[in-house]
Amino acid sequence: MNRARDQILGTIRKSLADGEPRTAARLEELRFRIQNSRPQVQPKFDDDLLIRFCQKHVAVHGTYDRISVKDIESAVVKHLASMGLDAQWHLGSGPLLDATQWTDKVFVYRKGADRNTKVALSEAVAAVAETGTLVMCSGPTVPPSQNYLPDDHLVVVDRRRIVRHMEDAWAILRESGVARGRAINLITGPSKTGDIEQTIQYGAHGPRRLHSLIVEDA
Repeated sequence: MNRARDQILGTIRKSLADGEPRTAARLEELRFRIQNSRPQVQPKFDDDLLIRFCQKHVAVHGTYDRISVKDIESAVVKHLASMGLDAQWHLGSGPLLDATQWTDKVFVYRKGADRNTKVALSEAVAAVAETGTLVMCSGPTVPPSQNYLPDDHLVVVDRRRIVRHMEDAWAILRESGVARGRAINLITGPSKTGDIEQTIQYGAHGPRRLHSLIVEDA
């Protein structure tokens, strides 16, 4: 096992060392290609983006609520209560979450998730109607551990950031600059696998349940 690993890592190192030099001209060429990239073949659909996203999200076993911005806290509390969970969670960051004034009826942990975390509340940078995918971007106050460790992951989505195709989401990330030097996670439904006796199991590589809170009047 160690020998195979060393071979793989050695091949990667050699490829990096033997690649094209990172000259100023080469870097400028790469920047130009990224900034002027054009989408290739894309599936065409005329559905309302919000309705399409909800349909695709449910198709991959996600759940959702459509809410008002003033109801973020109450919507989270209501959803957790429906599953018998307390009103406490690990809190991420984003324009909507940062503007929310939490009451003393809830308890939020402003830190990354760990193996004991039951619930995390995050905010998506964008959502893709084509596939029902949530686009998450890490940052100093947005730990990527929230995407993997909790049993329940709740994600706030600004309706205005629901885009048609995946390429549109990448355009938002490039134009806003939020993704520079950060990890991008694409989440399509809760974590699941069929590797064990061809039976679907949830929570294999991440949260068992994924619930989107779509804010319609942000």
